[in-house]
Amino acid sequence: MKKKTRIAVYKKYDGHCAYCGRHIAYNDMQVDHFKPQRAWNPEDSGTDDIENLMPSCRMCNHYKRAHDLETFRRYIAEIPRKLQENYIFKIGVVYGNILPNAKEIKFHFERVRDNHATD
Repeated sequence: MKKKTRIAVYKKYDGHCAYCGRHIAYNDMQVDHFKPQRAWNPEDSGTDDIENLMPSCRMCNHYKRAHDLETFRRYIAEIPRKLQENYIFKIGVVYGNILPNAKEIKFHFERVRDNHATD
């Protein structure tokens, strides 16, 4: 990827991961294809155009993999349920170390977009 494109991707969300919103150093940024390049239907495949490239931290990019956004959102939303099955989680709840807090998953780029829509 050309350096100019990589810099443009980094600047899209002011050096923050488009998904979790954490600040990422330029050298640590991974470039995610918002719409994966490979899809079951060719019309669902993404491109290398800047509109389809998102700045991502390593953790989010690895967890999202080549999934579409709604699959990624569902995977994030399922984490509390999966953890609740573990006895370590259960004992953490009993001792108050863990507070179950299921919530709607809204990605950083969506919060930014929504804030600009209300400006």
